[in-house]
Amino acid sequence: MSRAALLIWLSFATAAAAADYAPGQPLEQLTGSRADFALRCRGCHGFAGEGTPGHVPRLDGFVGLFTQVPGGRDYLMRVPGVARSRLDDARLAAVLNWMLATYADGQVGPDFTPYSAAEVSSARRRALLDRRSIREELLAAMRERGLIDLQDDGFGRSAERRG
Repeated sequence: MSRAALLIWLSFATAAAAADYAPGQPLEQLTGSRADFALRCRGCHGFAGEGTPGHVPRLDGFVGLFTQVPGGRDYLMRVPGVARSRLDDARLAAVLNWMLATYADGQVGPDFTPYSAAEVSSARRRALLDRRSIREELLAAMRERGLIDLQDDGFGRSAERRG
């Protein structure tokens, strides 16, 4: 690794560590699914799963709602950032399960079973051709069940909204 590449890597690693740092406490060692999430997902979804208003959906307090509507479980495995991840199927299933355990407190459907590597493998091979329409259908189902209000879309508000 070149010196420049090492410095860039260290700046990202330091920023990630600093965001989790509590004064007076040792720096956290990220391992397993949390480390995979930190390296592959946190750049867009944020350190606390907050997303980027208008651009990247939040996970915290929202992602678990997908497990309560038909098609939501499948959708989470097939969104482009997940399906195209460089993680193998087992690690990706573990990250999805970690993400729900971390960001979906009390939201996961009562009949939810953890994602498996075989399930992720099958789902990520089927392209999500109309992501926006499918997401809108899932949001409509959430609204119909009273899980979210009429204005909530998981993205938040931004003048530069992208779908």
